[in-house]
Amino acid sequence: MFWLLPFTLLLRECASASPPVKVSLRTSWPAPPFLVEVIETVALENPKSFFHFLDHITNPEIVAVTPDAAPEAIYSSSLEVAKSIGIFSESGTVASLDMKLALHAATPKIEAFYQYYTENVENTARHKECGSWVDWYGSVVCDVETLAQLAGLDTIDSTEQHSSNYTRPKILPFDHTYPPPNSKLETPPRTAIFYASLHSSNFRELHSYLWKLAQHAEQRIEYVVRYIPPEDVDASKRSYLSGYSVSLDLKKMDYLALDDRHLGGAQTNDQSRSDEQEAGDLTSADSISKLLDTYPVNFSAPDANTPPREEELHVLGYQASQFIMDSPNPLLTLKHLSQNFPKYVTTLARRVPIGDDLAQELHENQLRVQAGVNVMWINGLHITEKDINAFGFLRLIKKERELMMELTGLGFDNGEAIELLTHPAIAAAQESKDVLDGLVDASDRPEGGDVIIWWNDLEKDKRYNQWSPSLSGLLRPMYPGQFPSLRLNLFNIVLVLDLSRPANAIFAAGTMHSIIERGFPFRFGIVPIVETEDGIKMARLVYFLLENFGRKITMTLLKRAATPFTRPGAPDSFDWSELRRDFDHLMAAEAQAGEPVEKTGVEFESILAGTNPQVKSLDNVKTYAQRLSATVSAFPAGHGFINGKYFPFDENFLRNMQMETGQQLMHLQEELYSGRLTDDNSEKVSTYFFDLPTTARRRNEYIVPSKESLDILSLPELLVGSGYNSNAPSFIYPLESEVIPITMHIVADLDSIDGLEFVREALLSMEKNSTARLAFVHNPSVPSDEEASQSLSMSSVFAHLVDNNQLSKITPVQLLQALEEGGEPVPEDDQTNRQVSFSSAKALKNALELDGLTSRRTVRTSKFLESCQWFVRSVGLDPGQNAIIINGRVVGPIIPKRFLAADFHALQEYELLKRVQPVLSALESIRSDLKTLDRASIAHITSMASSVISAIQVPDPSEVGLFDAPKRPRSRSYQTLGSQYTAFKVGDNSSALYQISVIVDPLSETAQKWSSLLQWLSHFPGTYIEVRFNPTQYAEVPLKRFFRYNLRTSLSFDESGQEVSSQTIFENLPVDPIYTLAMDVPSSWLVRPREALHDLDNIQLGNLAPEDSSVDTIFDLDHIVVEGHARDTTTQAPPRGLQLELVSSSVPIDDTLVVANLGYFQFKAKPGVFKLEIREGRGRDIFVTESVGNDGWDSPSVQEVGNEITVTSFEGLTLYPRFTRLPGMEREDVLAEEEEDEEGTSVFESMFSSVKSLFGAEDKKNATEIENEQADINIFTVASGLLYERFVGIMILSVLRNTNSTVKFWFIENFLSPSFLEFIPHLAEAYNFKYELVTYKWPSWLRAQKEKQRIIWAYKILFLDVLFPMDLKKVIFVDADQIVRADLQELVDIDLQGAPYGYTPMGDDNEAMEGFRFWKTGYWKDFLEGLPYHISALYVVDLVRFRQIAAGDILRGSYQQLSMDPNSLANLDQDLPNNLQREVPIYSLHEDWLWCETWCSKDRLHRAKTIDLCQNPLTKEPKLARARQIPEWEEYDSEIARFARKLAEEGKIRSRIAAADANALAQTASGGASAGATDSDSEGADRDEEEQEPAKRREKTPEIRDEL
Repeated sequence: MFWLLPFTLLLRECASASPPVKVSLRTSWPAPPFLVEVIETVALENPKSFFHFLDHITNPEIVAVTPDAAPEAIYSSSLEVAKSIGIFSESGTVASLDMKLALHAATPKIEAFYQYYTENVENTARHKECGSWVDWYGSVVCDVETLAQLAGLDTIDSTEQHSSNYTRPKILPFDHTYPPPNSKLETPPRTAIFYASLHSSNFRELHSYLWKLAQHAEQRIEYVVRYIPPEDVDASKRSYLSGYSVSLDLKKMDYLALDDRHLGGAQTNDQSRSDEQEAGDLTSADSISKLLDTYPVNFSAPDANTPPREEELHVLGYQASQFIMDSPNPLLTLKHLSQNFPKYVTTLARRVPIGDDLAQELHENQLRVQAGVNVMWINGLHITEKDINAFGFLRLIKKERELMMELTGLGFDNGEAIELLTHPAIAAAQESKDVLDGLVDASDRPEGGDVIIWWNDLEKDKRYNQWSPSLSGLLRPMYPGQFPSLRLNLFNIVLVLDLSRPANAIFAAGTMHSIIERGFPFRFGIVPIVETEDGIKMARLVYFLLENFGRKITMTLLKRAATPFTRPGAPDSFDWSELRRDFDHLMAAEAQAGEPVEKTGVEFESILAGTNPQVKSLDNVKTYAQRLSATVSAFPAGHGFINGKYFPFDENFLRNMQMETGQQLMHLQEELYSGRLTDDNSEKVSTYFFDLPTTARRRNEYIVPSKESLDILSLPELLVGSGYNSNAPSFIYPLESEVIPITMHIVADLDSIDGLEFVREALLSMEKNSTARLAFVHNPSVPSDEEASQSLSMSSVFAHLVDNNQLSKITPVQLLQALEEGGEPVPEDDQTNRQVSFSSAKALKNALELDGLTSRRTVRTSKFLESCQWFVRSVGLDPGQNAIIINGRVVGPIIPKRFLAADFHALQEYELLKRVQPVLSALESIRSDLKTLDRASIAHITSMASSVISAIQVPDPSEVGLFDAPKRPRSRSYQTLGSQYTAFKVGDNSSALYQISVIVDPLSETAQKWSSLLQWLSHFPGTYIEVRFNPTQYAEVPLKRFFRYNLRTSLSFDESGQEVSSQTIFENLPVDPIYTLAMDVPSSWLVRPREALHDLDNIQLGNLAPEDSSVDTIFDLDHIVVEGHARDTTTQAPPRGLQLELVSSSVPIDDTLVVANLGYFQFKAKPGVFKLEIREGRGRDIFVTESVGNDGWDSPSVQEVGNEITVTSFEGLTLYPRFTRLPGMEREDVLAEEEEDEEGTSVFESMFSSVKSLFGAEDKKNATEIENEQADINIFTVASGLLYERFVGIMILSVLRNTNSTVKFWFIENFLSPSFLEFIPHLAEAYNFKYELVTYKWPSWLRAQKEKQRIIWAYKILFLDVLFPMDLKKVIFVDADQIVRADLQELVDIDLQGAPYGYTPMGDDNEAMEGFRFWKTGYWKDFLEGLPYHISALYVVDLVRFRQIAAGDILRGSYQQLSMDPNSLANLDQDLPNNLQREVPIYSLHEDWLWCETWCSKDRLHRAKTIDLCQNPLTKEPKLARARQIPEWEEYDSEIARFARKLAEEGKIRSRIAAADANALAQTASGGASAGATDSDSEGADRDEEEQEPAKRREKTPEIRDEL
């Protein structure tokens, strides 16, 4: 039923005598000065306040506290200053600051400043005597006098702004800059970088001078602040972190894997416990015990020594829900019960009755939601798993606060704002993906037909004759992704392509033709683009061949023309002489076949020139392309229409086609099922989608976007940020409309002909009952000079109207007429001057009777024109570009004359339907007084609210491109669940700013974590929490661990004012079980234990040494993960195998390669500034970095912002770099041999070559240089727990004693103990070997393992290509418990015959174990078909070959698929490579390379090159007992022990266990409780005894599995 555990140990509440377990986690870099940390934390909370707060907190006239004061005094003073200058005016900001301080959230950014200074500034600057100093264009300035001479305002001549002597220095992304970059239209002409030490005597005067200079009205100085690392820093003083969790897992006990070197003293300690102490342990009661004691005792139930029965386990979750609901503080009870559940499981099961009301409510709720599901929302927004942590929540809360402030600024209270955000009408509109949305009539009927070249016809072609013509076939069962084979043109794909581009001809003759030939039910048509001379020629040729010779001959020519371009180095255009030869050859063949000379004798040139009467006119083709906006300027690669739904013809087109046709198929099925579509409609089904009433006749590419997500801005944020006047008089209104839900800002150059034509079209669209009002934003093509600004212009007329609140007094007709009277436009063919003349502007002024407008009014005095500049900049438009901002959606930039009045109408209708009407409906239901407001107020509220609600649906840049960002509509659907008996609430809902709702299984690991988070969040002002229980039935005890989440709401200080270090403490634990300590940290953290005297894999609280009162351990945050997803800009696919490196001061600090799985890569880094580069080698020959991807999928290029990346947050960094191929390298594979010749291979012959294994030799010179940096023999191993670390030392000695080669050991640091890390450097020095620690953070996209043992197995096989440095060529895995008797140089030199790795087959000559050889029966017998099954205790990996064939990608891909089934991959590290032998070959090593007693005959023991301590399922003999039977083992063990003891005596190591004598080995008592192996063995004997059916096997022997 479940793995057995002595439940008396679980249930014993031995609180008072239980030694506590204390865990701390600290940074690996020194703690910064506390004042600097406070300043940076304030800046995190309110970036705009940095300079004001810095100026006040360092002003001795305001604050008496110095930087050297105690942290508590600094904190108190900082809080007072911040409040006094209004930094914390918004609700919750103080609590947020406290939480961020408690998390030390600002320390990575401070450390990044220090790292940058140390690596890039310190060694070049003459500043040692300065303290603080200013970098003034290379000059080190230490005093105000010198600074005044260089930077004084009078010395800065604005005419020298662009002088080469004053090139703006590089600004770091996290620099503090004043004026802020987003607060000025132009950068000040000078930049001063202040390297500040708050402790220095000259800090204050330098800062004050620069601050004053930067605030000058003319803003001639850009003031940048960076920190200098303290010179007298105490490296031992670290920041102790919060925001992580710790678990103590109860261990399995099948095998003894417990180190015995210190058990004697522990047992003595256990026996010395007095009876009084035991009694005290049993009678002491915590809060949960007291609550449980209030329930009556069930005398009919079994005693506490009996584990819960199956029927008791089934209702355990219901009992927990009842128990929590009965308690006075449900949230605290949920936390304590779930986090300490093993102590209470039996009592809970046998004393707490389930109320009928609760059971009934749970039953009804679980008809709506699946039992056991855990979900969390904040203000109706579903929170993803990656955000459910302290850092993610603070980020979310800040975003929610800003969102709520925008809505409450429109007059809503908090409750109304949340109701609006979560309104069902809005959620339904956001969730809907209407298959009919945006359809256009893509048929050629409006052009009279014969425009589309149809390459197949499912209703007429013979190949489809056997298919059914009945629509009822749509309802037949089909597999997912399958399409019905019906003789109907259901799916019509029209491609508008320039066939003179070889790539398009290749697609038509290759991919498209292949889809047709393979019988997929898609009808393909092509319309040639005829905008270029070559395009016109090719279109004429194709139409001629089609009309005179048919589809087959036409396709033959396209295929012949395209084939030469499938080879490397082919040009990008056709050779017409080659094309003529192909044409002549075809004509000769057709003439020979009997075609008349009137067809075959036509001159090739006459076809291309269009002079032959048989050549088709292309006028209708041009009309078709214009009607559907299918032009080169709209999208150069081409266009596609799938039953009228538009998609750009790009690398995603086929995927989009599959998805869209699938949705259209579902729609047709629904129509058929409902009876709205019948067989009577079969004749018209080919135009079914084109003929729908909602289908448009023409397409404007700006209205219905080709991409899923729109570019939407929050209008309140845009208007406030730009200062644009949004008052009612700033708009022009339709005459009769009372409800105007749409606001359009028309962006144009109001002084240009094109801009005014755009304005005219907008005005023409305004009818009397229009739903939109208009505002105008001036976007000049060229900046206005002083002389021009003195003249009357069209823009100054608009500025006068807005600045004087007169625009709303003018009707659209009046303004349109005035514009018409404003003068004659420039003729169409005169492009020399597209600006409007002075006379035209004067005429407009007169037409509008603007007597107050004088010709001397300047641009600079107009608030309107200044705000327009900010507006345009915020939107991201270039000078002179036209655009429309419609309720926050940015439409544009729009090419002149491409958006007419009819398009304005269509845009309004589309936006009203999709975004605006749902918001208007929601507003009407929330605000009953809405219709009583004037139309300007309604327009304001609706446009603002709809923009805010739509803007929050726009995905972050990091979510765009890699995956289709899922829509996340807000909803409070959980309110439909019953909550009277199964839910509790915390906080006041009526005024809450944040409504946090949770559905949770109270006995899940999720509940352990979320209960702490919810309690932490409950301290946040304005938070309301509601928790609904959703338990499931259990087949085994649901929680087998104790859990603590380290979260602090604020810092704590001791009596001296110093910070109290954060610590995670377990108290009142049962002392008898054996625990394994596990850290659950944010996904971007790489941590490892640094200080611990005890075995963290086998914590035995009852067996501590007499001098130990607790188990203490300190972990270090060693690295922050930098990860990313790379793409090749040529193919948009991952550049798999491309090797990258992270560089600091020209020195690589880490390297990796891009894997095919999502283009993923990963680096380890500390906070700082680094460069992302392509590693030296073949990658640099093929690729160049286009962008490092700092700012998401569409990040700026390296030319714009450089190749630096910055690590400044505990949340890590995700990059999206783009790599461009060098000329001539378009078809090169970075994994292929450079000498490999691919000539002669066509695209048709290598359609799937991208997934084949390409490999070869590397540059010999570079290879030799690299090899010299590594040892001759490289061994990696993994060990967890002190016993296996002890085995490692013995294995090391056995390797060294049998070789004269240099040796280097590679240890996976994730699992190593502090004692080993303390011991191994001394061992390496004494025995002359090298070692290195490696690690790799488990990627979030790869399915994770939970059991530590399986995690270890996974690390042995899944990350071999990325775990080691890229210059390592070969590595050997040796199990920690092996004894080596041969020179492993033999294994290094062995020829693997092209395989990436070599394993030893499982032993087959110990007859006693025949019944346990699972690979000879069942799944493995059928799968292997004679291939050997290999053991993973020893294997050699050719890393070069492994990477060349992308073996890591294949292994991870197969693992991801197989691990979906929890019963698969029983022996993960063995099963996976053995199952992939045919894809990733295994070289079988000779049987002598590995011997173990379990599988191998003793007759060949003397030949064994290595001996492994395999588990024996027959005897279950402990490892130590078996180890002693190997003659040299005890010798090695004693030698290691003597060495460790010597180190301990010399004070070089502190671990008592490492120094213990080998004679302390204890004989294992049969039947005694023993710790289970966290074994790095994976040979299978301990996990695979016999083959059984999965269900039976799991019940009988849960660890024995043999099928994948």
